[in-house]
This record gives sequence, structure tokens and C-alpha cells, in this order.
Amino acid sequence: MARFDHSPERYLREARLVARADGGADLHALDWGPEGEAHRVFALDAAGEAIGERVLHRAGAIALLGHDAARPEPEDAPDADDRARDGDWSVVLEREGPLCRVVALHGGRRAVVWEAAAIAAAPAIRAAEGGAWIAFHHDLREDRGEPDVTKWIALRHVDASLAVRAPVAPMIDRDRDRQGEEQGFELPSLAVGADGAVALFGRGSHRFFRQDVGGSGFSPRVPLGDEGWGCRGRRVAVCVLADGALLTARREKTGLVVERAPPPTGGPPALEPAEVRPPARPRPGPRRPAGPDPAARWSRRTLFGDIHQHSAHSDGCGTADEPYLRARWGYGDDFAALSDHESFLGKRIGPGEWGHLQAVAERHDEPGRFATLLAYEWTGRKYPGPGHKVVYAPAPGLPIVSRDRVSEGAPLLAELRALGAIAVPHHVGWTGADEEAHDPALQPVWEICSCHGCYLHAGHPLGARGELRDQMVEEVLRRGKRFGFIACSDGHGLLFHHGVARKRDPFRTGLTAVQATDCTRAAILEAIRQRRCYATSGVPILLDLVADGRHPMGSELRSSGPVRLEARATGTAPIASISLVTASGALATAGGRGPDAEVAGELAGGWAYAKVIQEDGEMAWSSPVFVDPA
Repeated sequence: MARFDHSPERYLREARLVARADGGADLHALDWGPEGEAHRVFALDAAGEAIGERVLHRAGAIALLGHDAARPEPEDAPDADDRARDGDWSVVLEREGPLCRVVALHGGRRAVVWEAAAIAAAPAIRAAEGGAWIAFHHDLREDRGEPDVTKWIALRHVDASLAVRAPVAPMIDRDRDRQGEEQGFELPSLAVGADGAVALFGRGSHRFFRQDVGGSGFSPRVPLGDEGWGCRGRRVAVCVLADGALLTARREKTGLVVERAPPPTGGPPALEPAEVRPPARPRPGPRRPAGPDPAARWSRRTLFGDIHQHSAHSDGCGTADEPYLRARWGYGDDFAALSDHESFLGKRIGPGEWGHLQAVAERHDEPGRFATLLAYEWTGRKYPGPGHKVVYAPAPGLPIVSRDRVSEGAPLLAELRALGAIAVPHHVGWTGADEEAHDPALQPVWEICSCHGCYLHAGHPLGARGELRDQMVEEVLRRGKRFGFIACSDGHGLLFHHGVARKRDPFRTGLTAVQATDCTRAAILEAIRQRRCYATSGVPILLDLVADGRHPMGSELRSSGPVRLEARATGTAPIASISLVTASGALATAGGRGPDAEVAGELAGGWAYAKVIQEDGEMAWSSPVFVDPA
């Protein structure tokens, strides 16, 4: 085993392996250090030990290495993870709206390997005698034909006539309902043994696995490396050495690990015609209620989105494309953001990877139809440290402000001011609110609900992770701080978020609603800055709050007398109650009339927000209105 550990001078990622004729292999990797980023090659002997190294290319930023089995080279195209090549065989992903297609290319011809209204990603290919093996992961359940949360690898063989087949034997250990910390099997890579057996490598939610398939079927999955929560690499690199053994490389939390491994054996798998176009049903879940949009009174639109979630670029699952595809075509949301940790649990996002994540967001941004925000999670120390904040940049090309350089909240906000960015504290009852650093212009909203629970107040019926009772949102409001409300999933792609979340689907545990002038990044960010936004527990409830007939939610106003507040809501299910909540409790409460409800009351001073509770337990909370004496 050889190890290439991270250091302040060198952070390694994107491992690729290419066998050499002399029996060794070359390990390609991207190296980020004080001089920028480099495409570095380590020469390895047949045991996997380093015998030399060289730099092929150096630049200020390199996005990633391409997936060409013979020539991994720097790539900056946002679709680089959608294609792979081995010799004269290639595989590409094609997407048309909700439809995803995996296509094999050979000799100027093409064959559809898989096609469904679901998400497929991360294709890999390995040429073999008589054809090629193709692997990819997808989220379509084999039993019900519905897209689900966890992803699993599919394996196909395409022969020289472009016939598509799959192993006859069922895949062992595939369990899309597995709970706990380790779930799923995604981001595949492949190796083919001399006798035709196949070694399949992939990533679980937090650990790498190997699973072979040969003439007797699939072997059980075998875990590789360390277990436990962390930020590891996305794929296992693998090549077949001249002596037939395998050489693998993977990025664990401490750096790259190279290991020699036995080849797969047992002969080629028995094959049968593959189901190329499996039937797919829409992802289940409530949709936006029909009826008038209450934001129309302001000449605005109510838009919904999840702007805090993670991928395998930090401690989550899946590729950078998947949050946007899932939001737009799976849930019917209007906007989304991927907000991976910029430095956390052994993972650092450098300029090249940050450029790639921005390029992917730009790829899915379609003004007027679907908007993407540019975000990352600044991961400060838990209380009494500054906690965690999601940073939203107004435009691409701005640098990450890393917690490795700026470790406190006030200096962070000072740098964000210069960049025109904003920050959003979240799960404050768990990691802390950083109240002393709060600036309402730079932290206009706080995330109050997610897969970790609801942080409005201690003992909330939706539950909350953590015990920092004095850091809860209402406590901070009572102490005079001002901010609006949003909610996001903070989803990492695990069922029940490894037992923490209240729902099976963690991506529906928090949803941000904005009253925006248009479905664009700029308009959505402006609505958030103005606190023209509200939070829901994960369903698209329509809600509006008005003060004195002309001031929207989030407003600050002065008045010499009581201010009349009116709130209206339309739910995705019958509404049990709608309330106006103040520092001293409920100001007024009314019952619903089916999915509709309204309430009114007078506020003499302080703050108040509207709260909706549906009969199914889903909730919504408007941003507060703040009233000062004239």
C-alpha cells in the first residue's frame, strides 16, 4: 500500500490510474498548493509503491480530470462527468427534460443502454473481448418504478453488434431501503479480468466498496478502507496490471491510498437482454396547490426551492448535477442550490473544483423557467464558535472564503460584504447562532427548518437536533436581532438522514419560498435580501403576511399605534390552524376551511410572523414583520 497524504502544501484529488507496459502504472491526480493547481503523475511499480513523479500541467485552477481510460487529461466542461471512454468505446449521458438516456458509442454507431424519466449519472466504461462493460448509477426503484432517494449502480454489456445485455444473476446486497449511516452504491468504476469476470467498484454514502460478478453471479460487496462519516473522493480509480492483478487508488479523508488487489475470477457472467426502457412513474409527493398566488397582489410570483444540500463533492451523495435535476424534474421546484462544505472532515474545495461546481450550476440555470444559486457551506466551529453558514454568491467567478483562512463570523461577513454575497446561519440550536456577529444586511435570513429539525424554539413538535436552547430563533429575536426565515433540506442523500430526519425523504424536510419579481438568480436573491420569503417544512404551501394593507412580510415599519396584520394561506392539505405569533405567544389564531385559511390581528410593537399548521403536520412560517414606535 502507498499513501499520498494531504498537507498544507499539497491537497490531492481526482485519482486516475493507467497501466504501463513495464508492469507498473501511472497515478494521475490534481494537486492544489500555494502555486495553484497541477496535473501531477506519480510513477508506481507493480506493488503500487511510488518510484517517481512529474507535473504535466500547471494552472491557477483545474476543474477535474476526464474519464478517458488511457489518457486522463484536465477538463473544464461542466458535462465532463457525463461521459467516459476506453479505446474506441464511449458512453455518454443525454438529457431531455425529465428523460435521461445512457448511450454507448462505437464505430460511428450508437445504442441506448438505459432510458427513463429518472436520474442517471456517473457513467463508466471498460472495453472487453467482444464488446464493452458499462456501469452507471440511477435513482429508479426496480420494484415500484419510482425515483427514490438512494442511488444504485446498474451494469450492462454492449457487444460488437450493439446488443445490450445485463447479468442474469441478481445483484447481491442491493437494498434501496437500507437505513443507517451507510447507504446506496454509486459513482462506479470497472475492471475486467483475463477470464472475463468483472470487478465493480463504487461509493456508498461514506465508504467505498468492491463487488465482483462472474460465471456464478455476483459476490457480496466488500468494503474498502475506513468507515464512518467523512468527506472522501468520488470514485475508485482502477487498472489491470501486466501480471493480471488490479491496482486501485481512492481518496480517503487523509489523502490518496493506492492498493494492489486480486483480479476478478470465475469467468464471464451469464447475460440476458437488458430492460433498456424500464417503466417510470413520477416521484411521489405533494405539488403546489392550485388557485391564485397571494404574491400577485405585490406583482410578484411565489417560487419554491431547496438551496442547501450536499453531494459527493463533500459529505453527501451523487454528482453536482443531481440536485438541480431532482429539484426541477422530480419535485417541480422553481430554483435550487448545491452548497457543499468548502472545508470539512478532510475535504477542501479549491479553485478548480469550485469553478466546476459553479459551471454545473450555470449549466442548469434557465432564467424565467428554473434558477440556480451559487452556494457553499462555510463550516465554522460549533458553539461557542461561529457555527455553520451557507454563503450565496451573486455571480460566478467570485472566490470561496474558506474557514481555513477566515475562522470567525465577523471577519467572514466583512469579506462577504466586499464580494456582494450573503450568509445564512442554520441548525443554530445544534451548532450555534453566532449572534454577536449578526448583521441583518449580510445575514438577512436564517434557515429555521431542515432535516435536522425546526429551530424556532426549544421543544418544537418537529423536533430538533442539539440542546442549545438559548440559540433558538425566537430567543435571538427576543434579544433584538432581526432576520427573515427560510427552510432548506440540508439533505445529503440518505434515507431519514441516517436516523436524524423526521421524513424518509430528507430533501423534503425544508423548503424556501420567495415572493420574487421573476424566476432568476438575481430576483430570488433580492427577495431573500428583502426578507420577501418564508419557510415551509418541505411542501409548497402558499402564504402571505401583510401589515397595514401595504407592508409585506419582512418589513420594518414605525407606527404611533397598533398595526393591523393579515395572513392568508393555501395548503397542500387541509389547514388545521393559522396564527400570528409574537414574542409573547400567539396574537391571534383561526381554523382553516379545507386548504384555505386566514387570520388577522393588531400588533402594538415588536415582531410577529404567520404560522400555518396543516392537518397532516406540515407547516409554514412567514418572515416576521418588525414594528417600532413612531
